[in-house]
Amino acid sequence: MAKEHPRLKLGKRAAFVKTHLKQLPQVPETWEVDFLALPTPADRSEKESLGVAASLPKGDPLVLLVVEYNPNVNDPADLLADAMRRPLTGPARRPQHIRFRGNPRWEELYRHLNDLGIETSIHDELPKVEEVYEDFLREMRKASPGPIFMVSPGRGHIAKQFPAVAKFVKGYGHIEVGDQEGFGFLVRALDSGGLVFEDNKADTLADALSALEKGLTKWFKDEGIEVEPADRRQE
Repeated sequence: MAKEHPRLKLGKRAAFVKTHLKQLPQVPETWEVDFLALPTPADRSEKESLGVAASLPKGDPLVLLVVEYNPNVNDPADLLADAMRRPLTGPARRPQHIRFRGNPRWEELYRHLNDLGIETSIHDELPKVEEVYEDFLREMRKASPGPIFMVSPGRGHIAKQFPAVAKFVKGYGHIEVGDQEGFGFLVRALDSGGLVFEDNKADTLADALSALEKGLTKWFKDEGIEVEPADRRQE
């Protein structure tokens, strides 16, 4: 029996709400969108992927989204909703055209994008997505000598260094990280209800993560949720 893929979630509780997205101005832009597998350390079984939306021709990153599972159709939908409503570069808008790599799990999304007046096409290569992906890995390596998984909820070095970030990604929402074209780094934490924390003042990726850790630690405290201290996780 063929495995059934999850269906696209629509409606008020979903990030991808067509009535809201259709109100955004449409601009003559083409975007590239894809999810790429992140390297997995030898002692970890969890697979993580980086979702990237980039605008052409320069390849400016619009959204970066890390997920700790095999992405389904709801992940590119969430990625695109955030890219249109809260892009890392430029104002909120709809593109005229989006390029994808062939993936049967995304097919349900295409007709909903067409309903928004957005054309879609399939390509073997998405060079600007690849460039953003490589830049992301490069910045990760600069931020820490350990594994590059900044948002992993597992046992890696980053999860120990940033326990609130790891806890948030594991069961509460996702984070987005982006370079503001020479103006420092922007980090966001979002849950199903929207924006939880945002900071755009960090000069380095490490500073951005530290600000995110502090912001999410306070958020968990306000919610009455305990976060296990980093030193205890290392025992």
